[in-house]
Amino acid sequence: MAAPMDDFGGRLRQARERRGISLRQVAANTKIAAAALDALERNDISKLPGGIFSRAFVRSYAVEVGLDPDETVREFLERFNQEAAPTAAAVAAEVPEHERQFELQQRKAAHALMFAAVLLPVLALVGFFTLRARSSGSSRADAPAATTLPPLDVARGGVPDATPAPAPTPAPTPASTSTSTSRPVPAPAPVPAPTPAVARAGNPPAVVGELKLDVHPDAACWVSLTIDGRKVFARMMQSGDHEVHNIQREAVVEVGNAGAFAFSVNGREGKSLGEEGQKKTVKLTQANFNQYVR
Repeated sequence: MAAPMDDFGGRLRQARERRGISLRQVAANTKIAAAALDALERNDISKLPGGIFSRAFVRSYAVEVGLDPDETVREFLERFNQEAAPTAAAVAAEVPEHERQFELQQRKAAHALMFAAVLLPVLALVGFFTLRARSSGSSRADAPAATTLPPLDVARGGVPDATPAPAPTPAPTPASTSTSTSRPVPAPAPVPAPTPAVARAGNPPAVVGELKLDVHPDAACWVSLTIDGRKVFARMMQSGDHEVHNIQREAVVEVGNAGAFAFSVNGREGKSLGEEGQKKTVKLTQANFNQYVR
């Protein structure tokens, strides 16, 4: 039997029954409580939450049972004297002018803050690189002029002539003039030229007692190196790898493949430490390194 025209809930129930689905199935698919849907089919809208939520329930129910959701919501609003959802134009018309101006100013302020957040880091970077470029230019401008070097003495192999100029001879007094013919004034003794070591006193002396160790295996070899009590590295090295380190006191070298291990100390190639696959540990010092090199 068809439901009366004013039986809104009855038409919903008939549409559901034509689909052959139960109220529990509709509740499970729409995530709406079955009690609320049963009240809707009985035209008891007091069990519905009201407002936009009731319209959402009706729309979901209509979609589930195959009815036009917009038409069904319109019928629901007319049948139960519910207010339709306000349109955007109506909401805008109800907002007073001063509130619209305030919202407009807030949006402008938000846009200005976003623009400043993007622009300030860019200006900071530009200022940083500008100051850096100016600092580099002023440093080059303030660099001292080249120092004029003394002339080179070709006779001593290009060593700067460090011989001081002879002191000027004082003018003779009347007394010395009268006796200059009988007692000649002796010439000043020549100043010895400085030795090359003094003339080249700008080069720093070499570090005494330091060893330079160059590790370069010929094939895959596990190597552990401890220098002056500090573990430098422990890893598998391959052919072509190089590790160069300076030793002050001692170095402890542990290798897992003595036949593939190769090294040099102070430029002198090391001797073989053992056979292929043999593990070996060697301590190198200033006193004993000669016995490990050729």
